[in-house]
Amino acid sequence: MAKLFKLSLVDVKNILHSKGIIVCIIGAFIYSGLWSFFASSRLHSLIGYTFEFTRFLYVGILYASILVIQNDIRFNTSKVIFSGIFSRVQIMISKFMSLIILGFVFSIAVELNNFITSLILNNKIGFSGFLALNHIEIIITIIVLTFSMGSIMVLTVAITFKNKKNTIGLVLFLSLINFYNAAIVMLSRRGAHLPKGILEYMKTPFYNATNIMYYDFPIKSILINVTWGIIFFIGATIIMNRREIK
Repeated sequence: MAKLFKLSLVDVKNILHSKGIIVCIIGAFIYSGLWSFFASSRLHSLIGYTFEFTRFLYVGILYASILVIQNDIRFNTSKVIFSGIFSRVQIMISKFMSLIILGFVFSIAVELNNFITSLILNNKIGFSGFLALNHIEIIITIIVLTFSMGSIMVLTVAITFKNKKNTIGLVLFLSLINFYNAAIVMLSRRGAHLPKGILEYMKTPFYNATNIMYYDFPIKSILINVTWGIIFFIGATIIMNRREIK
């Protein structure tokens, strides 16, 4: 298990050095900063800035999850990795670990943004506002978000394998859905009457990914996404275990 963990760390290191991920993380900080400097009157608590930062970071989370397997394909090491000393199931377990580690790294980025925002808005929020946050819940939320949505991306790469256009298209599609989901989440939280189709949609990981971004730790949404994450990852493992890799 220790060797698999080291393999996961190497994966995460390579992913975080990707230009795309660096751009996404920097972009999330800039986006949050714009809210701090130009739209602070619209947000009344630090958690509002956390939500906006996470909505932008979400694109990076999805893209990083693609690279968990896509990097092996890109650098032509997939055959060596999946046909080496470890079984394919063990390799997929290491990919699972990579998602968890990535989630922890992204949670650090979220917390750093919270700290910076509290300093920028010292008169309105201040360091006391940062300390008042439930940091454990924030870390768990980002790890669950990364694992659940990341598992979808890993499953997609396992199915399409070398077709990068499909996976990038899915990142853009899910990112767009996430922005529109905010309206549904707000209506639901206000107790509005929703059509049956929307109520069914609320059982999906896509809706609940947005719902947990409000950082009030909705246990039902957390459990739904953890369950979906496990299902997607098992599916990806089965496909990769049977796939012919050349």
